[in-house]
Amino acid sequence: MSANTVNNFEKNIGILCAYIFLIIIGLASLFPFVWVFLSSFKTTSEILGKAISLPEHFSFHNYIKAFNTTNITRAFLNSMMISATSVIFHSIIITLAAYATARFKNRFTKSVNLYISLGILIPLNCAIYPILLIMKGVNLDNSLLGLIILYTGLGIPVPYLIMRSYIFTIPASLDESAKIDGASQFTIFFHIILPLSQNCLITVLIIHFIFVWNEFLYAFLLIRTRDLRTLQVSLQFFMSDFMYDLGGLFAAMMIAVLPAIIMFLFFQEKVISGLTAGAIKG
Repeated sequence: MSANTVNNFEKNIGILCAYIFLIIIGLASLFPFVWVFLSSFKTTSEILGKAISLPEHFSFHNYIKAFNTTNITRAFLNSMMISATSVIFHSIIITLAAYATARFKNRFTKSVNLYISLGILIPLNCAIYPILLIMKGVNLDNSLLGLIILYTGLGIPVPYLIMRSYIFTIPASLDESAKIDGASQFTIFFHIILPLSQNCLITVLIIHFIFVWNEFLYAFLLIRTRDLRTLQVSLQFFMSDFMYDLGGLFAAMMIAVLPAIIMFLFFQEKVISGLTAGAIKG
């Protein structure tokens, strides 16, 4: 057996092992989601008696009951409004900040870059008490506006660094050429930088949307009024309502996770290209 044959055989074995490992990890990751999804169409007796099986009848009765017997519609709309508004504010802040610190070099931009980057080093749990005091002091506790402002600030560091790294991959010569043609700084930003950064911008916005949509701790601590609760917080209270109705509980869980999953799947290609482009070129 030649050396090339042996090398090819070892290479194929390595690739096969890698695929087997990825398949196992993928199945382990998907199984809980698939199980909850199938269970959301079952009755409680089916879930307890035949946990690992397909539903006897696919019916949306559990979903209808979840909407009719709980405050899930209001909670869903609260979460959607908070997430969408925070994403808008977040996109404006990170794109302008990333562009300014990437293109303009002075002591102020360096300080801003350092200040934002330090946010990664502070665990969110360590800032709970100061944040609660500040939000209460400015009367933004127990309000959706308070959550929007808080989430917009908490979600800046990592997306900002991703966006800034991506802008570095855009040649500065494009800016200079546009300036020679008489373009203003805002024209350069809106007509050159943003279109070229589209994939990266969509990536960071999806990351921020998922973060806001799934956030539980601060929403639980700040919101006291039932009608202002987010969907993730409301799920905790649904457990008491659906204590003896597991199908309804799993239906409520699916309602909570589907928007983030659908959004990621819809923009999956742009998210992957946005993350890899900066890594490869940077």
